[in-house]
Amino acid sequence: MRSARNTLLSLVLAALCLVLAAMPRENPLTTRAEAYQGEIAVAAGATYVSLRAINAFLSAAQEVEVGGSLVVEGSVHPLKWLEPVDDTVERVSAAIFAVAVLTGVLKISLAPVASVGFALLALALLTRGGCEAVTGWHRAPPVLRSLGGVCGGLGFAFAIALPLAFVLGVWGGEVLTAEAAAGANGTLDMIAAEAGKLVALEDQSWRESWEAYRGAARFFWEQADDLLNAALTLVGVFLLRMVVLPMVLLLALWAAARRLVAG
Repeated sequence: MRSARNTLLSLVLAALCLVLAAMPRENPLTTRAEAYQGEIAVAAGATYVSLRAINAFLSAAQEVEVGGSLVVEGSVHPLKWLEPVDDTVERVSAAIFAVAVLTGVLKISLAPVASVGFALLALALLTRGGCEAVTGWHRAPPVLRSLGGVCGGLGFAFAIALPLAFVLGVWGGEVLTAEAAAGANGTLDMIAAEAGKLVALEDQSWRESWEAYRGAARFFWEQADDLLNAALTLVGVFLLRMVVLPMVLLLALWAAARRLVAG
Protein backbone atom coordinates (compact mmCIF):
# COMPACT_ATOMS: atom_id res chain seq x y z
CA MET A 1 0.00 0.00 0.00
CA ARG A 2 2.76 2.40 0.92
CA SER A 3 4.67 1.47 -2.24
CA ALA A 4 1.61 2.21 -4.38
CA ARG A 5 1.14 5.56 -2.67
CA ASN A 6 4.79 6.48 -3.25
CA THR A 7 4.52 5.43 -6.87
CA LEU A 8 1.43 7.56 -7.43
CA LEU A 9 3.02 10.56 -5.72
CA SER A 10 6.17 10.20 -7.82
CA LEU A 11 4.14 10.05 -11.03
CA VAL A 12 2.08 13.11 -10.11
CA LEU A 13 5.18 15.12 -9.23
CA ALA A 14 6.91 13.92 -12.40
CA ALA A 15 3.97 15.13 -14.47
CA LEU A 16 4.12 18.52 -12.74
CA CYS A 17 7.86 18.74 -13.41
CA LEU A 18 7.30 17.93 -17.09
CA VAL A 19 4.75 20.74 -17.32
CA LEU A 20 7.20 23.17 -15.73
CA ALA A 21 9.96 21.89 -18.02
CA ALA A 22 7.78 22.76 -21.02
CA MET A 23 6.79 26.13 -19.51
CA PRO A 24 9.70 27.21 -17.28
CA ARG A 25 8.43 30.79 -16.96
CA GLU A 26 5.40 29.51 -15.08
CA ASN A 27 7.85 29.01 -12.24
CA PRO A 28 7.64 32.20 -10.11
CA LEU A 29 11.23 31.77 -8.94
CA THR A 30 12.49 31.92 -12.52
CA THR A 31 10.45 34.99 -13.45
CA ARG A 32 11.48 36.81 -10.27
CA ALA A 33 15.15 35.96 -10.83
CA GLU A 34 14.92 37.20 -14.43
CA ALA A 35 13.34 40.44 -13.24
CA TYR A 36 16.16 41.00 -10.75
CA GLN A 37 18.77 40.34 -13.43
CA GLY A 38 16.99 42.80 -15.71
CA GLU A 39 17.15 45.47 -13.01
CA ILE A 40 20.89 44.90 -12.61
CA ALA A 41 21.35 45.13 -16.38
CA VAL A 42 19.52 48.47 -16.48
CA ALA A 43 21.57 49.84 -13.58
CA ALA A 44 24.82 48.65 -15.15
CA GLY A 45 23.81 50.20 -18.46
CA ALA A 46 23.12 53.57 -16.83
CA THR A 47 26.49 53.45 -15.08
CA TYR A 48 28.19 52.58 -18.37
CA VAL A 49 26.57 55.55 -20.13
CA SER A 50 27.72 57.91 -17.37
CA LEU A 51 31.28 56.61 -17.55
CA ARG A 52 31.36 56.86 -21.33
CA ALA A 53 30.17 60.47 -21.13
CA ILE A 54 33.02 61.24 -18.76
CA ASN A 55 35.41 59.32 -20.99
CA ALA A 56 34.25 61.29 -24.03
CA PHE A 57 34.98 64.60 -22.32
CA LEU A 58 38.40 63.49 -21.14
CA SER A 59 39.29 62.31 -24.64
CA ALA A 60 38.08 65.57 -26.18
CA ALA A 61 39.93 67.66 -23.61
CA GLN A 62 43.21 65.96 -24.47
CA GLU A 63 42.79 67.02 -28.10
CA VAL A 64 42.49 70.73 -27.30
CA GLU A 65 45.39 72.48 -29.03
CA VAL A 66 47.16 75.73 -28.27
CA GLY A 67 49.31 77.07 -31.11
CA GLY A 68 52.30 79.39 -31.05
CA SER A 69 54.56 81.06 -33.56
CA LEU A 70 56.82 83.49 -31.67
CA VAL A 71 59.93 81.34 -31.74
CA VAL A 72 58.84 77.87 -32.73
CA GLU A 73 55.83 77.18 -34.85
CA GLY A 74 53.59 74.34 -33.74
CA SER A 75 50.93 73.42 -31.25
CA VAL A 76 50.71 71.66 -27.92
CA HIS A 77 48.03 69.76 -26.04
CA PRO A 78 48.08 71.33 -22.57
CA LEU A 79 45.43 68.96 -21.18
CA LYS A 80 47.26 65.78 -22.19
CA TRP A 81 48.00 65.14 -18.52
CA LEU A 82 44.40 63.92 -18.20
CA GLU A 83 45.33 60.76 -20.13
CA PRO A 84 45.87 58.54 -17.03
CA VAL A 85 42.42 59.45 -15.73
CA ASP A 86 40.93 58.88 -19.18
CA ASP A 87 42.56 55.45 -19.50
CA THR A 88 41.31 54.44 -16.05
CA VAL A 89 37.75 55.51 -16.80
CA GLU A 90 37.85 53.63 -20.10
CA ARG A 91 39.00 50.41 -18.43
CA VAL A 92 36.41 50.66 -15.67
CA SER A 93 33.64 51.37 -18.18
CA ALA A 94 34.72 48.25 -20.07
CA ALA A 95 34.38 46.27 -16.83
CA ILE A 96 30.89 47.70 -16.29
CA PHE A 97 29.98 46.76 -19.86
CA ALA A 98 31.20 43.22 -19.21
CA VAL A 99 29.00 43.11 -16.11
CA ALA A 100 26.00 44.21 -18.18
CA VAL A 101 26.72 41.53 -20.79
CA LEU A 102 27.10 38.85 -18.11
CA THR A 103 23.82 39.94 -16.56
CA GLY A 104 22.08 39.63 -19.92
CA VAL A 105 23.50 36.14 -20.42
CA LEU A 106 22.34 35.07 -16.96
CA LYS A 107 18.88 36.47 -17.55
CA ILE A 108 18.50 34.63 -20.85
CA SER A 109 19.89 31.35 -19.51
CA LEU A 110 17.77 31.05 -16.35
CA ALA A 111 14.64 29.72 -18.07
CA PRO A 112 16.42 27.10 -20.25
CA VAL A 113 18.49 25.89 -17.30
CA ALA A 114 15.36 25.63 -15.15
CA SER A 115 13.67 23.69 -17.95
CA VAL A 116 16.53 21.19 -18.02
CA GLY A 117 16.35 20.97 -14.23
CA PHE A 118 12.66 20.13 -14.21
CA ALA A 119 13.22 17.51 -16.91
CA LEU A 120 15.91 15.91 -14.75
CA LEU A 121 13.61 16.02 -11.74
CA ALA A 122 10.90 14.34 -13.79
CA LEU A 123 13.34 11.61 -14.82
CA ALA A 124 14.40 11.09 -11.22
CA LEU A 125 10.79 10.87 -10.05
CA LEU A 126 9.84 8.46 -12.83
CA THR A 127 12.82 6.30 -11.91
CA ARG A 128 11.78 6.38 -8.28
CA GLY A 129 8.15 5.62 -9.12
CA GLY A 130 9.06 2.73 -11.41
CA CYS A 131 11.36 1.19 -8.83
CA GLU A 132 8.73 1.59 -6.12
CA ALA A 133 6.15 -0.16 -8.29
CA VAL A 134 8.36 -3.09 -9.29
CA THR A 135 10.72 -3.92 -6.44
CA GLY A 136 10.55 -1.11 -3.94
CA TRP A 137 13.10 1.69 -3.85
CA HIS A 138 15.46 0.08 -1.34
CA ARG A 139 15.60 -3.18 -3.33
CA ALA A 140 16.07 -1.47 -6.69
CA PRO A 141 19.30 -2.02 -8.66
CA PRO A 142 22.10 0.32 -7.50
CA VAL A 143 22.46 1.73 -11.02
CA LEU A 144 18.86 2.93 -11.05
CA ARG A 145 19.14 4.35 -7.55
CA SER A 146 22.32 6.20 -8.51
CA LEU A 147 20.67 7.50 -11.68
CA GLY A 148 17.69 8.74 -9.71
CA GLY A 149 19.92 10.39 -7.12
CA VAL A 150 22.13 12.16 -9.66
CA CYS A 151 19.20 13.36 -11.77
CA GLY A 152 17.32 14.46 -8.68
CA GLY A 153 20.27 16.39 -7.29
CA LEU A 154 21.08 18.15 -10.55
CA GLY A 155 17.41 18.80 -11.21
CA PHE A 156 16.96 20.39 -7.80
CA ALA A 157 20.05 22.55 -8.33
CA PHE A 158 19.02 23.76 -11.80
CA ALA A 159 15.26 24.11 -11.33
CA ILE A 160 14.89 25.28 -7.75
CA ALA A 161 18.16 26.09 -5.99
CA LEU A 162 19.67 28.23 -8.77
CA PRO A 163 16.73 30.63 -9.31
CA LEU A 164 16.08 30.74 -5.56
CA ALA A 165 19.73 31.60 -4.94
CA PHE A 166 19.55 34.42 -7.49
CA VAL A 167 16.33 35.79 -6.00
CA LEU A 168 17.66 35.77 -2.45
CA GLY A 169 21.18 36.82 -3.46
CA VAL A 170 20.14 39.82 -5.54
CA TRP A 171 17.55 40.90 -2.98
CA GLY A 172 20.02 40.51 -0.12
CA GLY A 173 22.70 42.28 -2.12
CA GLU A 174 20.40 45.24 -2.73
CA VAL A 175 19.66 45.51 0.98
CA LEU A 176 23.31 45.21 2.00
CA THR A 177 24.76 47.53 -0.66
CA ALA A 178 21.98 50.10 -1.12
CA GLU A 179 23.85 52.87 0.69
CA ALA A 180 27.16 52.23 -1.05
CA ALA A 181 25.50 52.02 -4.47
CA ALA A 182 23.55 55.24 -3.90
CA GLY A 183 26.70 57.11 -2.89
CA ALA A 184 28.68 55.82 -5.86
CA ASN A 185 25.88 56.63 -8.30
CA GLY A 186 25.61 60.11 -6.83
CA THR A 187 29.31 60.71 -7.40
CA LEU A 188 29.15 59.49 -10.99
CA ASP A 189 26.04 61.55 -11.73
CA MET A 190 27.71 64.67 -10.35
CA ILE A 191 30.85 64.16 -12.44
CA ALA A 192 28.85 63.23 -15.55
CA ALA A 193 26.75 66.38 -15.13
CA GLU A 194 29.95 68.43 -15.13
CA ALA A 195 30.96 66.77 -18.39
CA GLY A 196 27.52 67.49 -19.83
CA LYS A 197 27.98 71.22 -19.30
CA LEU A 198 30.65 71.21 -22.00
CA VAL A 199 28.28 70.11 -24.75
CA ALA A 200 27.27 73.70 -25.60
CA LEU A 201 30.80 75.06 -25.88
CA GLU A 202 30.52 75.32 -29.66
CA ASP A 203 28.49 78.52 -29.22
CA GLN A 204 31.22 80.21 -27.17
CA SER A 205 34.41 81.97 -28.15
CA TRP A 206 37.74 80.18 -28.21
CA ARG A 207 38.86 81.88 -25.00
CA GLU A 208 35.63 81.00 -23.18
CA SER A 209 35.86 77.42 -24.37
CA TRP A 210 39.47 77.19 -23.25
CA GLU A 211 38.63 78.52 -19.80
CA ALA A 212 35.74 76.08 -19.52
CA TYR A 213 37.91 73.14 -20.54
CA ARG A 214 40.69 74.17 -18.19
CA GLY A 215 38.29 74.52 -15.27
CA ALA A 216 36.62 71.21 -16.06
CA ALA A 217 39.99 69.50 -16.41
CA ARG A 218 41.01 70.75 -12.98
CA PHE A 219 37.70 69.50 -11.59
CA PHE A 220 38.14 66.05 -13.11
CA TRP A 221 41.70 65.77 -11.86
CA GLU A 222 40.62 66.68 -8.34
CA GLN A 223 37.74 64.20 -8.54
CA ALA A 224 39.83 61.39 -10.05
CA ASP A 225 40.09 59.42 -6.80
CA ASP A 226 36.38 59.76 -6.07
CA LEU A 227 35.56 58.80 -9.65
CA LEU A 228 37.69 55.67 -9.49
CA ASN A 229 36.37 54.68 -6.06
CA ALA A 230 32.76 55.16 -7.17
CA ALA A 231 33.24 53.15 -10.36
CA LEU A 232 35.02 50.29 -8.60
CA THR A 233 32.38 50.32 -5.87
CA LEU A 234 29.66 49.83 -8.46
CA VAL A 235 31.60 47.01 -10.11
CA GLY A 236 31.87 45.32 -6.72
CA VAL A 237 28.19 45.92 -5.97
CA PHE A 238 27.08 44.39 -9.26
CA LEU A 239 29.34 41.36 -8.87
CA LEU A 240 28.25 40.86 -5.26
CA ARG A 241 24.58 40.97 -6.21
CA MET A 242 24.65 38.75 -9.26
CA VAL A 243 27.57 36.36 -8.66
CA VAL A 244 29.02 36.22 -5.16
CA LEU A 245 25.90 36.08 -2.98
CA PRO A 246 23.90 33.84 -5.37
CA MET A 247 26.77 31.35 -5.60
CA VAL A 248 27.21 31.29 -1.81
CA LEU A 249 23.49 30.70 -1.35
CA LEU A 250 23.48 28.04 -4.07
CA LEU A 251 26.23 26.13 -2.28
CA ALA A 252 24.37 26.52 1.02
CA LEU A 253 21.12 25.23 -0.49
CA TRP A 254 22.94 22.32 -2.11
CA ALA A 255 24.62 21.38 1.16
CA ALA A 256 21.34 21.67 3.07
CA ALA A 257 19.53 19.50 0.52
CA ARG A 258 22.21 16.81 0.66
CA ARG A 259 22.14 16.80 4.45
CA LEU A 260 18.34 16.58 4.41
CA VAL A 261 18.37 13.66 1.99
CA ALA A 262 21.16 11.88 3.86
CA GLY A 263 19.36 12.40 7.16
